[in-house]
This record gives sequence, C-alpha cells and structure tokens, in this order.
Amino acid sequence: MEIFMPRISSELHIGNLSADLHNAYEEEIAVKTCLFHGDTMTGANLPRLDLSDCRFEGCHMTDNELRSIAADNIVFKDCDLTACRFDGGYFGKVIFIGCRLTGAIFQDCGFKEVLFEDCMLSYAHFWGSKLERVIFRSCPMEQTVFAHATLTKTALEECNLTGADFMHAKLKGMDFTQSRISGAYFNLPDLKGVTFTPDQAVMLIKTIGVLVKE
Repeated sequence: MEIFMPRISSELHIGNLSADLHNAYEEEIAVKTCLFHGDTMTGANLPRLDLSDCRFEGCHMTDNELRSIAADNIVFKDCDLTACRFDGGYFGKVIFIGCRLTGAIFQDCGFKEVLFEDCMLSYAHFWGSKLERVIFRSCPMEQTVFAHATLTKTALEECNLTGADFMHAKLKGMDFTQSRISGAYFNLPDLKGVTFTPDQAVMLIKTIGVLVKE
C-alpha cells in the first residue's frame, strides 16, 4: 500500500523544542516550518498544539502530555516519545521512523496517511482511534491495544503483535499474514473479511476451545 508522504520545505529554521512549543501553547499560535534536532523536552503539559511542516530528529520527548495535538505534514525520526499522551489528537501525512513509542497513548486519535516504520510500539494504546491509510512496518508491537479502534486500509507489515488487543475493533479488510499474532486478542464476530495464514487461523480456533486434530 502506498500513502502520501510529508512534503517539507528545505528552508526550515532551527527551533528550540521546549521554548517554541511552550510559546506556541501560551500564545495559542501554530508551530510551522521548524527543524528540531537533538533537543530535549520531558514532562510538559501542552494540550492542543498545532504543528505543521516540521521535522523532529533525535529529540528526547518522554512523558509529555500533548493531548488534542494537530500534526500535519510532520516527520519524527529517531525520537524518544516513550509514555507520551496524544489523546484526542489528529495526525495527517505524518511519519515516525526509528522512534521509541513504548507506552504512548493515542486513545481516540485520528490518523490519515501515516507511517510507523522501525518504531518500538509495545504497550502503546490506540483505543477507540480511527486509522485510515496507515502503515505499521517492522514494528515491535507486543501488548499494543487497538480495542474499539477502526482500522481502514491499514497495513501491518512484518510486525510483532504478540499479545496485542484487538477486541471489538473494526477490522474488515485487514491482512495479518505478514505479522506475528501469537496470544493476540480478537472478538470472533469482528473477524469477518479479515485475512490470516492457515497456521494463524488454527491458532485462533484453538483459543476458543476448538480441538484441532492433526
């Protein structure tokens, strides 16, 4: 599946991550056309930030409260976003490459044209989120939660979904054949129109107590 990738100007100005984002929150202004490289901002509470046409490279951004963020045309590369909260946010034409997102909260978020590649997403929460044209590629996603989420034209490419929670998620059209789903949780009525390998199908049948004779 192909998605629209961010197109960011080559004329970005060097920003100061903490100063610029705090100023944007206090002045209720957008953060645009900035490059943040190697900066640190942790433990901040900055809801409703508006970010567009920016790059974040090698930034340490753990434990921030960034609820209701609006992120458009953004690149996050090699950033540590462990345990950040993005509840109620929107991400459009955003890529996360090589980022640590362990335990990040994306509850009730909207995603459109988004790529997660080589990202650590274990224990992340996408509960109730709406994902459209989203690619997860080569991501460890153990215990990640997608309960009650809607996944539309979403691709899971070579991901480890061991123990992931897909209970009551809308999954029609999803293809899990390229990923590991051992111990993942599904609500069986939600699996109509979902593609699994034969081995994955047998595993799912066994989880409901059906005996499979070899």
